[in-house]
Amino acid sequence: MRASTATRTVAVTVPDWPLLAALDRHQRRSESEAETAKGAVPPALDLVVTPVILLDQHRVTHAGAAAQAAGVLPGMKRRAARAACPEALVLEADREHESALFELVAAAVDTIAAGVDVLRPGVLLMSARGPARHQGGEGPLAEQILDAVAELTGWDCTVGIADGPFAALLASPRGRVVQDGRSAEYLAPHPIGTLRSAPVGPGWGHRGQPSATRPERRLDLAETVDLLQRLGITTLGDLAALPSAAVADRFGPDVATLHLLSRGEEPTPPAAHHPTQPILAETTLETPLVRTDQAAFIARPLAEQLHTMLVANGLVCTRLRIVARTEGGEEMERTWRHDGALTVADVVDRIRWQCDGWITRARLGGPATGAITRIGLHPLQLAPAGENTPALWGSAGEAAQRASRALARAQGLAGEDAVQVPALTGGRLLAEEVTLVPWRSEKPSRRDGPWPGSLPRPVPATVFRQPPAVRLQDASGRPVVVTARGLLSAPPAQLLVAAPGAPALQRAGLRAGSGYPVLGHGAPTVIDERWWARDGHRAARLQLVVRGASAEETAVLALSRTGDWTLEGLYD
Repeated sequence: MRASTATRTVAVTVPDWPLLAALDRHQRRSESEAETAKGAVPPALDLVVTPVILLDQHRVTHAGAAAQAAGVLPGMKRRAARAACPEALVLEADREHESALFELVAAAVDTIAAGVDVLRPGVLLMSARGPARHQGGEGPLAEQILDAVAELTGWDCTVGIADGPFAALLASPRGRVVQDGRSAEYLAPHPIGTLRSAPVGPGWGHRGQPSATRPERRLDLAETVDLLQRLGITTLGDLAALPSAAVADRFGPDVATLHLLSRGEEPTPPAAHHPTQPILAETTLETPLVRTDQAAFIARPLAEQLHTMLVANGLVCTRLRIVARTEGGEEMERTWRHDGALTVADVVDRIRWQCDGWITRARLGGPATGAITRIGLHPLQLAPAGENTPALWGSAGEAAQRASRALARAQGLAGEDAVQVPALTGGRLLAEEVTLVPWRSEKPSRRDGPWPGSLPRPVPATVFRQPPAVRLQDASGRPVVVTARGLLSAPPAQLLVAAPGAPALQRAGLRAGSGYPVLGHGAPTVIDERWWARDGHRAARLQLVVRGASAEETAVLALSRTGDWTLEGLYD
């Protein structure tokens, strides 16, 4: 067992927190309406018995146990979820309420140990070593946190302790205390998809949001995980087994950070920067803050004041402490971590959420809070703003760079011809207009037209490299051909697929050995190729609309040469 270089970290997670917060909001609203109407107070809902669904932008994000048993799954659209479980209680997500209500959990953990950081509503992080010594060990510390949250809030939480925040986050749902130095061993069998919840640092566009320091980047953890899976890396152990230098060289510093996390370690914190004047944004409120709606008016000026000070010093903030003082002299504080650099909008949200939490926690059963008279913002973790800025004259997109690295890797494993890209070359036939060439090889020069008989735009979405053979028949079953004068011998009535074709034909409902009625057709276009030479020949194109096996209409492009028909392409 090797000594770990990562910080022993406690992760406190409230499972399905958005669903619990929405259920709490619904319950309190129902009680308020019952009190106003002087009716019976509705009983508390049980997620095990009562099906409950949480929606965000018309999609299911969380579902209770009863709803899941009925077939409701995250990602479903509203209509599909209601069809699966018509009797379910449908609630809408409210990020404001989730953040404010989570202050109750943070305050409960504060009674056991100080220095609690809110990673996001539903997840808390804190250092383990000091509190563990005070409580008599990491196991007793976890038990004390569980008891405090249950006693003071009524909710159940899970606690995980391990080396570094990532291992602690994965250990939390299982309530595991991973031994010191054994985090890499614990992480190894986890699927690579668990990196989607990794607490990454500045420069990432995490959970669908662009990076604050590089707005043009939309490097998402899900995309990175998909890339690693396509390369055959299925577990955290597979990623950890790769040489660090090779990962950094091939994938860059962002994936190198994920490689470090998969080994049970953590990135080195940004170097401490100490400006000549300490950065601190404070405001004294002329009217004490006693209502949640007042927080919205003070949040933006205070956030802009902090942002101006950071810009003047060329810094960005990734960890922020919000401090409040009440008229009774009480001082409250809460620290917020962030996956990237905090923007003005991020700071505004956190000020508003935190003030809401402090003001409402007394009403919701937490410790009483006096009127807030002063609010301060203390940046705890700073990094140079220029560390991740783009090149002066711009740079290739990160998505293109990642794709380039993946293609180069595939070529190195399977040969140059394993990765081919299309190149426009010009020609009359669709198969001649585009040529596939090995990636990063010299593209052939384009042959200039004009190309008499070439197809006007839009062209078919699917072009066959080996055109499948078909037969075209009239209403009497006789073959349809294009005459020497460029006319059809008879109106086409049926298209027969002669031999097994490409998978695209089957997807379009055109199977080998079957005939399909022709619903409409255009006029044939004659192509005279090299009519002046002995090897010249004629061909004709015909656009058709046929009804496939699934009764859907499909537009096809047929090509006739010496009386035989083939399919040149399919329209979408």
